[in-house]
Amino acid sequence: MIPEKYIYASLKNIISGMFGSIRGLVLLCIYEDILYIYRANIDNSYGEQLAKIPIPYMKNIQGKAGLFGGKFSFNYDGKEYKFKLPAKAEKFVDFFVK
Repeated sequence: MIPEKYIYASLKNIISGMFGSIRGLVLLCIYEDILYIYRANIDNSYGEQLAKIPIPYMKNIQGKAGLFGGKFSFNYDGKEYKFKLPAKAEKFVDFFVK
Protein backbone atom coordinates (compact mmCIF):
# COMPACT_ATOMS: atom_id res chain seq x y z
CA MET A 1 0.00 0.00 0.00
CA ILE A 2 1.32 3.41 -0.96
CA PRO A 3 -0.71 6.06 0.89
CA GLU A 4 -2.15 8.96 -1.07
CA LYS A 5 -1.54 11.34 1.82
CA TYR A 6 0.10 10.84 5.17
CA ILE A 7 1.29 12.85 8.14
CA TYR A 8 2.76 12.26 11.55
CA ALA A 9 0.61 13.57 14.38
CA SER A 10 0.40 13.38 18.14
CA LEU A 11 -2.69 12.33 20.00
CA LYS A 12 -4.39 15.02 22.06
CA ASN A 13 -6.45 12.47 23.96
CA ILE A 14 -6.37 8.81 24.81
CA ILE A 15 -7.98 6.43 22.35
CA SER A 16 -9.19 3.36 24.14
CA GLY A 17 -11.07 0.30 23.07
CA MET A 18 -10.03 -2.84 21.28
CA PHE A 19 -6.48 -1.51 20.85
CA GLY A 20 -6.01 -0.69 24.53
CA SER A 21 -5.06 2.84 25.45
CA ILE A 22 -2.64 4.71 23.22
CA ARG A 23 -1.10 8.13 23.48
CA GLY A 24 1.78 9.72 21.67
CA LEU A 25 3.04 9.89 18.12
CA VAL A 26 1.04 8.25 15.33
CA LEU A 27 1.09 8.13 11.53
CA LEU A 28 -2.17 9.03 9.77
CA CYS A 29 -2.39 7.56 6.24
CA ILE A 30 -5.10 7.90 3.62
CA TYR A 31 -5.45 5.15 1.06
CA GLU A 32 -8.52 5.14 -1.20
CA ASP A 33 -11.42 5.87 1.21
CA ILE A 34 -9.77 4.57 4.39
CA LEU A 35 -7.89 6.44 7.13
CA TYR A 36 -5.26 4.21 8.73
CA ILE A 37 -3.72 5.04 12.09
CA TYR A 38 -0.35 3.45 12.88
CA ARG A 39 1.85 3.73 15.94
CA ALA A 40 4.87 5.86 14.96
CA ASN A 41 8.32 4.76 16.06
CA ILE A 42 11.12 7.05 17.13
CA ASP A 43 13.25 5.99 14.12
CA ASN A 44 10.70 7.43 11.61
CA SER A 45 9.20 4.02 10.87
CA TYR A 46 5.70 2.93 11.74
CA GLY A 47 4.56 0.12 13.98
CA GLU A 48 1.31 -1.68 14.56
CA GLN A 49 -1.92 -0.62 12.89
CA LEU A 50 -4.10 0.95 15.57
CA ALA A 51 -7.20 1.73 13.52
CA LYS A 52 -8.70 1.36 10.05
CA ILE A 53 -11.50 3.90 9.63
CA PRO A 54 -13.72 4.24 6.54
CA ILE A 55 -13.67 7.97 5.71
CA PRO A 56 -17.35 8.10 4.63
CA TYR A 57 -18.35 7.03 8.17
CA MET A 58 -16.32 9.69 9.97
CA LYS A 59 -18.54 12.35 11.59
CA ASN A 60 -17.97 15.90 12.84
CA ILE A 61 -14.66 16.25 10.96
CA GLN A 62 -12.77 19.40 11.92
CA GLY A 63 -9.32 20.50 10.94
CA LYS A 64 -7.14 23.54 10.96
CA ALA A 65 -3.60 23.90 9.64
CA GLY A 66 -1.28 26.77 10.31
CA LEU A 67 2.28 27.93 10.28
CA PHE A 68 2.91 26.66 13.81
CA GLY A 69 0.92 23.44 13.58
CA GLY A 70 -2.71 22.51 13.50
CA LYS A 71 -5.38 20.19 14.75
CA PHE A 72 -7.59 17.47 13.33
CA SER A 73 -10.53 15.75 14.99
CA PHE A 74 -13.48 13.54 14.16
CA ASN A 75 -15.94 11.06 15.63
CA TYR A 76 -16.22 7.46 14.56
CA ASP A 77 -18.07 4.53 16.08
CA GLY A 78 -18.92 6.44 19.27
CA LYS A 79 -15.32 7.57 19.91
CA GLU A 80 -13.76 11.00 19.55
CA TYR A 81 -10.31 11.22 17.94
CA LYS A 82 -8.20 14.38 18.38
CA PHE A 83 -4.76 14.97 16.91
CA LYS A 84 -2.20 17.75 17.01
CA LEU A 85 -0.63 18.23 13.58
CA PRO A 86 2.80 19.60 12.68
CA ALA A 87 3.36 22.74 10.62
CA LYS A 88 2.65 22.47 6.89
CA ALA A 89 -0.29 20.06 7.28
CA GLU A 90 -2.50 21.99 4.85
CA LYS A 91 -2.75 19.25 2.19
CA PHE A 92 -3.78 16.66 4.76
CA VAL A 93 -6.42 18.91 6.36
CA ASP A 94 -7.70 20.11 2.97
CA PHE A 95 -8.43 16.49 2.01
CA PHE A 96 -11.10 16.40 4.75
CA VAL A 97 -12.19 20.02 5.16
CA LYS A 98 -13.03 21.56 1.82
